[in-house]
Amino acid sequence: AIQTVLSLRNKAADQFADLAAEADDMDLLATALLFHDVGKGTPDEGHVTVSNRMAETALRRAGINGRDLAMVSFLILSHLEMSAMMNGRDLSDPASIREMAAKAGTVERLKLLTLLTYGDISAVNPTAMTPWRRQLLWNLYSQTYAELTRELSARIGQPELAANPALVQFLEGLPPRYLRTHSEAEIAEHLRLEREGGYRGVQVSLNKSAVWVLTVVAGDRPYLFSAAAAALSSFGFNILKAEAFSNARGTVIDTFTFADPARNLDLNPDDKDTVVRTVTKAIRGETSLHDLLKRRPKVKPDAHAMAATRVNVDNNASASATLIEMIAQDRPGLLYDVSSVISKRGANIEVVLVDTEAKKAIDVFYVTKAGTKLRDAEAKDLADAILAAATFHDKTS
Repeated sequence: AIQTVLSLRNKAADQFADLAAEADDMDLLATALLFHDVGKGTPDEGHVTVSNRMAETALRRAGINGRDLAMVSFLILSHLEMSAMMNGRDLSDPASIREMAAKAGTVERLKLLTLLTYGDISAVNPTAMTPWRRQLLWNLYSQTYAELTRELSARIGQPELAANPALVQFLEGLPPRYLRTHSEAEIAEHLRLEREGGYRGVQVSLNKSAVWVLTVVAGDRPYLFSAAAAALSSFGFNILKAEAFSNARGTVIDTFTFADPARNLDLNPDDKDTVVRTVTKAIRGETSLHDLLKRRPKVKPDAHAMAATRVNVDNNASASATLIEMIAQDRPGLLYDVSSVISKRGANIEVVLVDTEAKKAIDVFYVTKAGTKLRDAEAKDLADAILAAATFHDKTS
């Protein structure tokens, strides 16, 4: 099963191979596949429960961090869910898809669970993954993916957190994904940053766990996301993930997870303050983004990634926003180039999910104009402009 999944990345023109290329945490997927059936043969308990317990014991002993352990545990405990849904439920029934989306929780988990299911079925015997089963699995994945992305335009109402009125107000209007992907401690930190934003309404923090994470909490304004992205790229950082959300009172919460290839921040801790000041000034409009972007590193194009560049628009996924999906070669300043194109056309980024894997950027933007989704002609024009901005232009010569 492990070999089946990992070998997908060597295949061309294959849906599941593309999914494997996009998915993060393939090492965690391999770990889950290694442990997912070790509990078979235990009569008193289901093998899924036993497998998960054995995996937790071994992985805790090995020193795995809590986030990674949670992902492996989810995959083991859920590894039969998609097969059961394929075999016993009507996939044309929206209720089935909503149930699968609720079990997956996030797009990241769904991708890994789909690949695990693919490997698990394929490992039964050489003919187990029939073309029919393959198509059923892909249909289940694609419909569940659509359900999970559609809910990004949904908004949290008044949550049941009356014990903390400030937190209730802060959470109102945020997408359900915000609660799924942030811990209580992170949400409390975002609330603190909002309170400390001051009269200019911008507060920035920079911390490191396994990777660097920059958080911006600010009152909404044009070019906010693109300004932060430009400032980070000017230091030569490689943005791995980014998310942008906004609540009902117009507070924007942007998070950027990035790598520092030159290890400047590790070797020069005082540079953290410089990064925070630069991002803050960029958002406030107190520094020239053009001058900042002159500092970004030059890179050569990757022919394979260039060929894969594409932009898709969906005006039906959300009742209130236009969904734009982009896959392109990653490069310094790409996020700035694309997000600034959106802003220049008078559109507003309501939600953005950015992911980078193997030199490929996979971005999803929910955009509005004057509070509503774009007209079809506007959406097509914006998609063409994003495609032009995302296409690699070698400026090193």
